[in-house]
Formats: sequence, structure tokens, C-alpha cells
Amino acid sequence: MNFTEVIDNAKRFAGKRQKGDSYDDLLIDRLHNRYTVAVLVCFCIAISTYQFVDRLHNRYTVAVLVCFCIAISTYQFAGQPLECWVPAQFNDNYEVYTNLLCYIQNTYHVPRHEIIPKDPELRRERTLKYYQWINFVLLLQALCFSLPRIIWQSFNDRIGISIGNLVDVSNECESYDEEDNRNKVIQYISDCLERYQEYVSIAHRPGVSLFERIYRRFRLFCHARTGASLACLYIFIRILYILNLILQILFLQYFLSYHDINYIEYGFNVFRKLLSDFSLPESRLFPRITLCDFQIRELGERHKYTVECILVINIFIEKMYFLLWLWFAILLIITIFHTIHIINQIFFRHSRNVYLAQHLELIPASHLTRRKEFRYYRRYFPIDNLFTLWVISANSNSLIIAEIIDELFQRKLRNGSEV
Repeated sequence: MNFTEVIDNAKRFAGKRQKGDSYDDLLIDRLHNRYTVAVLVCFCIAISTYQFVDRLHNRYTVAVLVCFCIAISTYQFAGQPLECWVPAQFNDNYEVYTNLLCYIQNTYHVPRHEIIPKDPELRRERTLKYYQWINFVLLLQALCFSLPRIIWQSFNDRIGISIGNLVDVSNECESYDEEDNRNKVIQYISDCLERYQEYVSIAHRPGVSLFERIYRRFRLFCHARTGASLACLYIFIRILYILNLILQILFLQYFLSYHDINYIEYGFNVFRKLLSDFSLPESRLFPRITLCDFQIRELGERHKYTVECILVINIFIEKMYFLLWLWFAILLIITIFHTIHIINQIFFRHSRNVYLAQHLELIPASHLTRRKEFRYYRRYFPIDNLFTLWVISANSNSLIIAEIIDELFQRKLRNGSEV
């Protein structure tokens, strides 16, 4: 099923509102019609486009995390993130000192309907330890989302195919009006794929030393004859994306949770509450009213105080981390389905054959010639070359891919190779 069929099915599934039909709520009508189609369209685009999921991870998510970090840091240093209700005998200097001290040494949360425990250990169990470190954690998260892209760029060119360069060249090909410029682009892409095919097959040629074979296989990560190192690296990057998301969710669970409150459960509760009555409940994970214990020395004696504080910054942090929880969940689902889609398209023989057959149909040739081309590509074409064509087709039109496939086959015929 191609992308157009999916969209048509989505529209039929959503349907149209008939005259005389009534719903209890207009929102339900929109969910069944507009929103369902919009979600299915976005999901199909996400799993069928080569660079879309990568940009979600290493561009948009990084940008969102950096913006959150800047906003939190600005409020921490330029605003008043915490304000405490101090005793009446405190002057202004004491109040400023109390606010700074409580913000630095952490506060703890006890619900209003509960009695404040006298045991200091029970109070420490309810301590909120996250709000001073959130800006640093956000920067660390942004770095983790950038690491897979750095790894991909480091190893991509070493394998032998600069896939990003070929995608850019193919995109420029669509804007060319002259046939000569278009042919030059097709010749350039064909040269790159042909050189790579010769490179991965050299390990099995007679006269190549054992050391040279081992070295080339090590550089290609996979078996040299299959030439699947680029595709394997791409799948490895997708797995890194998935592991990064899972580990980040688990890290936030450890970083934000305290006492009997946890981050994952918080996200589900807020999401369920929003679906039921569109209201954001008061969160125990990000409380706005907390308590602070401190001591002040006066005339050689220690005076203990317990004051009530308002964590103003938690009003923003609460919304921020719910949006991150929702975004990470959506991104994890999209990335998993995208990875499964790529594995099916590249590593399963049936999907590769279907892909080749679809593009060979676009070549004006006899049935016998088309069968020879299909047999040749099915037997000898490296998986990396097919993966490169799949990436190019995801960013351009299918006619360019068909012309490249035909050009490679004609070169083999001119060289007298057995097909």
C-alpha cells in the first residue's frame, strides 16, 4: 500500500458529516473527521520520509530543549523562582536571605491535608532536588539527541558513499530544465554507485591478500559481498535513537521522582485528566507550595525555622515536562515504526524485489530486457546501493531512480558483463 492509498483510506475512515446527524459534542465530530485524517497523514509522512525522523531527533527536539534551557536559566537568574512566607520579625534582608537559602538547599513537599512529619529523615524523603539542575539536564539531553547524528556523519563518508551529497544532487536534478544537466547528475550518481559496487566486491577477487580482505571487511562492518554496511549503520543509528529516548525517559523518572511520586505515572495521569475535562490538575510531582527548614545563629544560639515557600518556577516546569513526556512518547512510537519500515524495505528480499519491479516498469524497454535487468539487480546489486536509491527516491521522484537503474544496467552491458 503506497502513500496515496493510505490517505484515501484515512479519508474514507474519517468520513463526512451527513445532514441531520447530531453529536453530543462537536469535539467528537472533529476527532472522527479532521483530527483522524491529520494524525494519519502526519504518521505516514513520518515513516515514509528518509530525513523527517532524523530532523525530529537531532534538529527540532534539540531546538526545543535548548529553548527550554534558555527560558529556565533566564527565570532563575533574572526572576524570582522561589518566594517564602517568613515570620513577622524578619526584616527585608532576612527575607532575601531566606529565599536564597531555601532555593539553594532544596525544599520538601507535604500536602496540606497531611501533618508535617517531625522526623528529619521523613522530610528528606520528600525533598525536591531537581529545580536547580534542570537547565544543565536539558543541555545534557540536547547533547544526547545530537550524538547519533555525529556518529552517522563520522562513519558515513568512511564507508564509501556520501549519501547526503547524493540526496542534495538528486534534489537539484529536479530543478534542471536542460536535458544535459539532468544527464550529468544521473551519470554522477551512477558513477558513485558503480565505484562502491566494485569496492565491496574486490575482497572476493583472485590475488587479493588475506590481510586486505580482512581489512576491507572490517571497514565495511558487514560481509563485503553484500555491501550492507551503510544500511546496517543506518539501522544502528535508528536503534540509538530508540535507546536514547528510552534511557532519557528512565533518567527523568529517576531525576524527577521522589517519595511515592514518579514521572511516568504523572504523565499518564495528566494525559487522562486532559482527555476527560481539559483541565490540568495540581501536581504532586511539581508542587507549587513547599516547605523549607533552616537555622539562623543569633547571639550564639541556633534558631530553627520552618517556612512555607511558593515555587513559582514550577508553574512553568510542570507544563514543560508534561510536553516533553508527550513528545518523547510520540517520538518513540514514530521512530519504532520508522525503523521497522526501513528494515522491511531494505533487508527483506520480497520488498526489495517489489521496489525494483516498480521502478523498472518506468523504463521504456522490452519485457525480456526488463527481466534481465531485474535478475541482474536481484543477484548482484549491493544492499547499500539499493538503500541509497531508496533514500534518494524518498526525497525526489521515482523517474530519476528508474533512469539511474537503467544507466547502471547499460554500463554492465557495454562492459560485457554477464547479466
